[in-house]
Amino acid sequence: MDQATERCMDGFESRQADAQHSARRRMEDMTQSVELNAEGGKNVQFTERTVPWMKLGEVTDGALTAKEAAAAGGLDFTVSLRNVYFTCNDVQVKAEDGSDAEWVKTENTAPDCLRNMSNRKVVVRDDTLQPLSIVSSGYPVLQYHEAFDFMDTAIKEMGGEGAKYVAAGALKDGKQGFMVVKLPESLQIKVLDGVDPHEMFAVLRTSMDLTRAVEVMAMPLRGKCMNQMSLSSFSTNVPHRWAVRHTSTMKDKLAEAHSSLGKLGAYVKRYNELATRLIGVKLNDEQMKLILTRAMRTYVGKKKDEVIDSIVSKTHNHPRVGFDGTGWGLVNAVSEHFDWRPGGNPESKFLNALQGPTHKYINATAHHTLTFAK
Repeated sequence: MDQATERCMDGFESRQADAQHSARRRMEDMTQSVELNAEGGKNVQFTERTVPWMKLGEVTDGALTAKEAAAAGGLDFTVSLRNVYFTCNDVQVKAEDGSDAEWVKTENTAPDCLRNMSNRKVVVRDDTLQPLSIVSSGYPVLQYHEAFDFMDTAIKEMGGEGAKYVAAGALKDGKQGFMVVKLPESLQIKVLDGVDPHEMFAVLRTSMDLTRAVEVMAMPLRGKCMNQMSLSSFSTNVPHRWAVRHTSTMKDKLAEAHSSLGKLGAYVKRYNELATRLIGVKLNDEQMKLILTRAMRTYVGKKKDEVIDSIVSKTHNHPRVGFDGTGWGLVNAVSEHFDWRPGGNPESKFLNALQGPTHKYINATAHHTLTFAK
């Protein structure tokens, strides 16, 4: 390495260390002020908020397998394929004198009028007979606990303390199902050297309505605010979500488990790198507003300018955001606004973090902040 490169690297490492030291001081100051303002001397360093997936289906009885987690989260119903029929809608109405009259449009459910679609089946929830989707006649039915059972192998392979199912439940009236797994200590990480406490989870999802394959998504949970930080890696080699092939043999399940564990480990490391880069980006209010205007260009809600002003204000004043004047503070303020804005229910807030506005605007803000810093 030549001297110029060494000076460049030394300078980068020095700026990175300064940024982390400043972040630690800011977070310590923020935590101290919160503790001093706590009523009755109660330490409120960690919020009492409940993350949406826990409201949807918290698993507290020590489920050790996907099947047990499905039972605990109300996801243990089965589905099966049923025949698809359609009816004749034209009925010939007789006149009073018995002669044929005109054909009229009405539903005819007489048995001899029902027609079977032999190349289609309907996926039906067996306990309620609710139809979930229309599929091809050869569609392979996969029960929810079967779709996620590769994670049983992954948890065993993790082998460390802390790995467990923490939530499971149905979404969209049973058309989708999810499970949440807390990652073991070996895949937890001290974000910004522990200045910003996080816990790392994996969200498993699939569907019965053909909208989603079996999918794994990394989900960092920020401890100070319980924000679902569904941040992309911004690297083609480090996915933050991926599809999992359903397999029946133990060898193939082990391969899928190893693949997912490798991807989760790479993402956790990348997440900390992104936090470090973002905290090193210094921003004033006008720069924040410019970034938010670009990140929220597709925002269709009312009073967009007021929303942007509110997010900027959160970077300075909100006790759960912190990291004032940095790109990391701005990303956390966006997460705070969209994750906890009034309205919605636990299901909508969970889905918004996975694929909706919360996920979209967190990532757009991070992208434009990193671009701004170049």
